[in-house]
Amino acid sequence: MHLNPLVTIIIPSYNHSKWIGDAIASVQDQTYDNWELIVVDDGSQDDTAKILQTYAEDPRIQVICNPVNRGQSAVVNQALYLSRGEFICFLPSDDWYLPQKIQLQVERFQDLPEDYGVVYGKGQRYFGDIAKLVDIDLPTHEGWVLRQLIEGNFVYPVTPMFRRACFQDFPFDETYSAEGEAIYLKIAIKYRFSFVNHVVGVMRDHPGNTGKKTDMMYADNLRYWNEFFSRRDIPASIRPLKRWCIAKLERMTGLTLINIESRHAAGRKHLFKAIYNNPKLLFDWKVIAGISLSCMPKSIAQSINVWRDNKKALST
Repeated sequence: MHLNPLVTIIIPSYNHSKWIGDAIASVQDQTYDNWELIVVDDGSQDDTAKILQTYAEDPRIQVICNPVNRGQSAVVNQALYLSRGEFICFLPSDDWYLPQKIQLQVERFQDLPEDYGVVYGKGQRYFGDIAKLVDIDLPTHEGWVLRQLIEGNFVYPVTPMFRRACFQDFPFDETYSAEGEAIYLKIAIKYRFSFVNHVVGVMRDHPGNTGKKTDMMYADNLRYWNEFFSRRDIPASIRPLKRWCIAKLERMTGLTLINIESRHAAGRKHLFKAIYNNPKLLFDWKVIAGISLSCMPKSIAQSINVWRDNKKALST
């Protein structure tokens, strides 16, 4: 056990008993060993608490089991308060790290000045239903990256390592159930970002992913954009991007509701809001196709969706 761990890894857990052991093992298997692990289970209803008891003898691992569900943002702040590391990593309990993650990012931080707050890396996604690992191809940006983050998040969520000071300046907002990667935007106001050109983490795709809860994600993201662009500490050059961001959110939500959830009337409303905020979307073929599909009789729309899904399956 290290009395002064340089790195704290935080695992927020909820009803992931089938995967939590893999997440913890991926931390124990790191090539870098000056770390502590804090696992906070947020009132799980499955066997997670029983599984976590088996790690009680590892002095590097601290396990906390909340009696009731508090939400991910509250859990992360709870763990941050207990953490001792100069650098912080977050590992969702259904994902895992590759063995050199911590070592690569600590070495990168050692070469950077203190206004660099984040080092991220490449990632993969695991599709359990077909047992397939897929490389995630995202653009990379370094330095002052606030505008690039607003235009489209390029930081794969399982990969970043953060300087502790980031969360002293910008703690997670507990009024959100899961502020998630939106925290990157606030951090990018004050800190620069860097990158290691290696795959360092894997995210597991499954039906329970938080990002698949469309209505919750839409409400949180809409509120977040409105609050973010009201901040006094963002550059004036960034403020005109607000309507573009909201249009992008409305477009994504509308297409998801129509193409995936078959909630055509609700999806159509979102697409009209997208066009209102960004009239250029009138020339976006996906938006026009989505509106057209949403206006068709349900039987025809369902047939088109089945044909599209079959065609997509044959091409993969």
